[in-house]
Amino acid sequence: MKISVFTLSLFLLMLFLVEPLSAEMRQWREPLTGMEFVWIPAGTFLMGQTETEKASLIKVMGEEKYNLYCADAMPRHKVEVNGFWLGKYEVTNAQYLKFDPEHSSKFYKKFSLNDDRQPVVEVSWSEAAAFAEWLSHKSGKIIRLPREFEWEYACRAGTTTIRYWGDNAEDTCAYANVADLSAKREWPEWSVHDCDDGFAVTSPVGSFKPNRFALYDMLGNVWEWCNDRYILHENAEPEAAGQNQAACKLDCRVARGSCWDNPARYVRCASRNKRKADFHGYNIGFRLLMVNDSQFSAKQ
Repeated sequence: MKISVFTLSLFLLMLFLVEPLSAEMRQWREPLTGMEFVWIPAGTFLMGQTETEKASLIKVMGEEKYNLYCADAMPRHKVEVNGFWLGKYEVTNAQYLKFDPEHSSKFYKKFSLNDDRQPVVEVSWSEAAAFAEWLSHKSGKIIRLPREFEWEYACRAGTTTIRYWGDNAEDTCAYANVADLSAKREWPEWSVHDCDDGFAVTSPVGSFKPNRFALYDMLGNVWEWCNDRYILHENAEPEAAGQNQAACKLDCRVARGSCWDNPARYVRCASRNKRKADFHGYNIGFRLLMVNDSQFSAKQ
């Protein structure tokens, strides 16, 4: 079949016009802060630990520590997720300072955590939620902290392995800023990954390989606040009750993703953490979600 020069030229013109538009639809930059959002398509996934993951953790930690720190990510269960926009990176110091010019992420030992491209830390859940509300008003969009199931769905990015790059912890330093040989040179007593990511403390966002949704630092760098109050997964195993201490029954919020000073047992897609809403820490920050449907409130 012959194709006329006109037809071929028209096809090439359409390709030239459509491709940039499709790329633009997948990502959006908020103009005030420069924050980049990536479109996360709707889908279904299995949330939580596998039995294999549970067994491997018990082997490393022992059953008592597992029940205290990790049993709350069971049982694995199916979740349906609508599409949404998620921050490509964790919120940085430079972005947060547009909201609170007096904020300081402080130091860890002799290392500054205040560089513009480092993730903002020393921010409570309440302050992160206030930043999201402020940005919603400024941008005309509905922006909030992600729900826990949205966060894990985005972190896994269609994978079913322990980490979004696979089950092997030895590959971690290509994808995440964690407790590693760089940290061990500073703090020899630490338990670390047997690799070197080049950073003793927090790294500039986007310094490592992304997951399949083009999201960076979903594991490592800093724990990330989620919108949810901390609760056990539905039908959680009885031993997980030890994780839900009395102080956190009503006023603790979920954090996900692990951080720069965590060993391998915490650097997992299913790993959960919790802190009171007014907690400030050197290793906890956040990223933001932009709602695709205007019926949802920025405060939900």
